[in-house]
Amino acid sequence: MPGKIKQYGIHGLTVLGLAACTSVPTPTDLTAQSSIVNHIAERLLVAENEGASGFLYITQGEEVLYESGFGSASCSRIEEITPSHLFMIGSITKVLTGVLGFVLEEKRYLSFDKTVGDYLPGFHGDIGKVKIRQLLHHTGGLPDMIDALGQPVTDTYTIDFDYTPVNRDELIDRVELAKLRFEPGEKREYSNLGFQILAAIYEVVTGKSYQTLLQQYIFEPTGMTNTGYWFDDNVKRQFADGCQSGGSHWGNPIDESMWDSTGPSWNLIGAGGLLSTAESLGLFFQGIGDGVYFESATQSERYKDDRMGYLEKYEQRAVGMGGTNNIFSSIAFWADRSKFNFILMTNRTDHPAGGQLYQDLLQIFPDTYFSSGEI
Repeated sequence: MPGKIKQYGIHGLTVLGLAACTSVPTPTDLTAQSSIVNHIAERLLVAENEGASGFLYITQGEEVLYESGFGSASCSRIEEITPSHLFMIGSITKVLTGVLGFVLEEKRYLSFDKTVGDYLPGFHGDIGKVKIRQLLHHTGGLPDMIDALGQPVTDTYTIDFDYTPVNRDELIDRVELAKLRFEPGEKREYSNLGFQILAAIYEVVTGKSYQTLLQQYIFEPTGMTNTGYWFDDNVKRQFADGCQSGGSHWGNPIDESMWDSTGPSWNLIGAGGLLSTAESLGLFFQGIGDGVYFESATQSERYKDDRMGYLEKYEQRAVGMGGTNNIFSSIAFWADRSKFNFILMTNRTDHPAGGQLYQDLLQIFPDTYFSSGEI
């Protein structure tokens, strides 16, 4: 599918920070824009010829600057990738969990300064003293993932771990057995487990499921009808198939019925595994920029100050995240002031979104597109 672009779309394009452009493009500008679009299309064609498959979606504000599928949605390479295809977004799920945490804090369901033990009745494990804020910041001292005995899962991890049935109560039992790797607040160490615990706490304090909370406070405010762990609206959707090394079929959680009757394993809830189209995920990041998730502008600014990095060179905040289950891979980036959003999703182990393709696409844009002010 060829790339789609507004005639004026590339003018003012931002990657890692470019202020929105309001001037009318000159013929010279349009020539430069066309060159950039062509270079993107050429790089995607190279990726496709190398065996890559996925979808690229670039917007600025509400304007779609570029969208294109490449490769195939099936491992047999017979199904074209369209904007309607859903991909697994991996750990980008954690960004949604983070926003949801700030929503629930604003609504006084929880306090970031309280601990895991404060919110899980009867909890007696070492992790009970970890603060909610430390879970969000990966500074709680938690292992990354744990097994049924509360032991860290490291060298023994395979993708099957994510799909082993584990319910919320079983997760909490495991967490009670787990030991901290270091004292909370001492340093930062990435933990999927911390976000699984956050999702469990969200459910306990609200009495609602994690997906129901996402639906109420994240999906509905921005019209994200194509993101979730499952879909109850009877709309037929297309799901890209994940392809393992050499192109062998792995599939996707919906078509292969990888979730049980209650949904995904709690080895995933809150930390990974959501499915989304690129457009739907783009609406989420646009919602961050517009502050639609919060009742007050103050809370929106608190979220941005806490969860977004500041790009001093470009004088704006940004949030970026990658996610993979070693089959599906996604990268998303949102620059707050210039409202630039870049989303790349892939579905083949051999060609992850976080590899050379992502870097090459960013390098297509000249330095002038990363400066502040008008071009």
